[in-house]
This record gives sequence, structure tokens and C-alpha cells, in this order.
Amino acid sequence: MKKLLTVLLLLCVVTAFTQQGYPVPPAGKYRLFYIQHSNNHNTFVYDLNITASGKVNTADPIDVYRLTYERTQKGVRDELSPVQRKMAYGITVTSVTATQCSFTLAAYPEKILTAKLGADNVPHVFVSVNGKSLMLSRLFLQMGKLPSNVEYMDFYGKDMATGKEVVERFYIKD
Repeated sequence: MKKLLTVLLLLCVVTAFTQQGYPVPPAGKYRLFYIQHSNNHNTFVYDLNITASGKVNTADPIDVYRLTYERTQKGVRDELSPVQRKMAYGITVTSVTATQCSFTLAAYPEKILTAKLGADNVPHVFVSVNGKSLMLSRLFLQMGKLPSNVEYMDFYGKDMATGKEVVERFYIKD
């Protein structure tokens, strides 16, 4: 009975942290992560740019774009608007080598993310959230009353200390 209650509690917690009805963008060979938010189902995608020789493109290391789900359930690729690029979903690369790059998101430049190309040629992105090192797979933004305000961010990924899938909620302080 105790095990059953533990499993039910765990399922309730996991369900509370999932976004119902949100599309999952098609997997990409060099996908780092994607961002969705509570205002609509459009998805912002971050892919590592790799050269023909299999190294990180140091001139343009990350391809950032939007999949618009308003017109079709498959998602249509669109470029970010200038406002989205500058104020929200764009990136600033802080360092780049042939196998990794560090960057920040325009909306939260205090949080540094590091993309690394593994020996198996598979990219991963790492970030520290609430004192935990995560291998990030996606982000969900809970928007506030104003469309430009974010109340909190849910970071989905693998806890590097335990190897378990986790969701870390990070509240934005005004």
C-alpha cells in the first residue's frame, strides 16, 4: 500500500509539471533543446550548427528558429522577429571552440548554458538550476499577466549527479 501511494504521488507530481496538448517538435540530429510557453503552442528551437568536418561552426554556432503551430499541426519554420531575437529568444554567444560553446538567452542573460558536442557527435546542453547541473532537453515558460513577463521557467532534463530525469522550477525575481 505504501509503494502504491508513493507511485500515485509521483504520477501526480509528474502530471502537474507537464504541459497538456503541446506539440513535440520533430527531432533534429543536432538538437540542443526547445522552449515553449503558456501563451500559445509556438516552439522556439535551438540546434547546434556543425560544419562539414563535424566541428562546431564557430562563426554561427547555434541555429535559433521558431516552429509556428497556428497554421498547421506539423509546425512551420519561421525566423525569429527582431523583437523576439533581441528581447526574448535570441542568444549571445560568450565563448566558442570546435567542440563547445557557451551562450545566454536574451530574456535571461544571467543564466549561462553550455553546448558540447560529444565524442559520438551528439550535442548536449548543460545548465545549472537551483544548484543542480542538468543536461537540458526543454524549457517551459509560464508567462505572467503581461505578455513580456515570465513568472517561472521549468527546466526539463537529466540531473547529472543522479542520472534521473527531473524538472527544476526556477522563479523569476522582479
